[in-house]
Amino acid sequence: MKFPLLPALLVLSGVTITAASLPGQSSTPGAAIASEARLLTDLVVGDQLWTATSEQFEQKFRNLGLQWLSPTKEQARFFGNYAVWSPKLKVTEAIVDFQSGKLARVNLAMFTRGDSAVSLDSREAFEKRVEEIKADITGVLGVQPTERGKDSQSAVKAMGWMWVKPPTAYLLEYSYVKELKSRGQEFRPEFIRLRVAEIPKQQGLLAASQGTANGNTPVAKSSLAANVTRDANGDVVIKNVPMVDQGPKGYCAVATTERVFRYYGLNVDQHEMAQIANTSEGGGTSPTAMFEALEKIEGRMRVRVRAIQKWDFKEFTNMLDDYNREAKRNDKREIHLPSGGVIDIGDIYSSMDPASLKASRSEKNKSGYGKFQRSVLEMIERGVPIMWGVQLGLFKEGDLPQSGGGHMRLIIGYNPKTSELLYSDSWGAEHALKRMPMDEGFSMTTGMYYIEPMK
Repeated sequence: MKFPLLPALLVLSGVTITAASLPGQSSTPGAAIASEARLLTDLVVGDQLWTATSEQFEQKFRNLGLQWLSPTKEQARFFGNYAVWSPKLKVTEAIVDFQSGKLARVNLAMFTRGDSAVSLDSREAFEKRVEEIKADITGVLGVQPTERGKDSQSAVKAMGWMWVKPPTAYLLEYSYVKELKSRGQEFRPEFIRLRVAEIPKQQGLLAASQGTANGNTPVAKSSLAANVTRDANGDVVIKNVPMVDQGPKGYCAVATTERVFRYYGLNVDQHEMAQIANTSEGGGTSPTAMFEALEKIEGRMRVRVRAIQKWDFKEFTNMLDDYNREAKRNDKREIHLPSGGVIDIGDIYSSMDPASLKASRSEKNKSGYGKFQRSVLEMIERGVPIMWGVQLGLFKEGDLPQSGGGHMRLIIGYNPKTSELLYSDSWGAEHALKRMPMDEGFSMTTGMYYIEPMK
């Protein structure tokens, strides 16, 4: 990412990954989708739908591209070229939740700004598409919907319509950013989604909380430490942090935020956070923008948002001075900022010698490294995951969907025996728990933030 050389504007941004068009998607709203779109109708209809176990579900849907998002099989995902009921009702992503081993809820993304190739670039086109979907659902269910209006407890106050057809309740929700010419704000479509649950549990469709009966109330702060486990190998890990797969888009910051909210029992997804944080269509949200967006909804979601370490221009230049002294000692190329114009933060990090960076950060800056270690230990012991801004590509990490640039992930543990950091990326089950040396983790850090319940 390139930035003007102005301290106020110099922020580290998440790398932008262009969302690839999905095969078979139409560019015309409501148009018939290519025949290869796979139907997920069995996810949302049937008298025995809500008695299905995770094993029965896997047997039925494994050939449709089912991906489990956790080893415990509490959540599954379908991503790609899908539809429900008919090819007209396109689905880009389906998320399926299980509770106590039984199917509990299905979320179908019918349009999202980050994933959909369909263009809905005016309010008229967006609202027309909502009406088309509403009419199609009414037709297949054979019952009339009830207007839900705005959900004041959700992160973005999404609007919606509810259908009830035993044994299932269906909630169509949609959200957009209004055009405000006086502020130079253009219309922006955000999402259209269908949320499905069994009728006795339909309150969960209407509330912002999955795990409580008190609307948008998160779990108690005092209960979080019970999620911390200690393994014989020395690992101290926060368990029960849900996985989210951000897909091919650069939604790392908003996907990471969704995981934390869901860990606290709050039903906030990455598309809602993308709206709040103004995440670009191609993806990418700076840690600073994400932090400011979270501050806006602290009261509504009853959480506190705090920064352990923010990216700062002066600290960045001091870090660069320390690096250059170490690089000179190691006979490596020094790096200097241009006196004006534009600098590329990613280029600066990618030009660094990793060994010199690690030495200058963890060996020469002992107070900073000590604070980093203490912060990790304190937050993990409290059962609070850390939202961790990093620069990828500096140290070997194995296969990653993103090879370099700005990224956000979660710190979920540590190992005092091996001096390792335990972390998780929002790229699916295989990225749920990973580890790296603590000093390498500190060296690649660009920011650290956390969210916790108010009470």
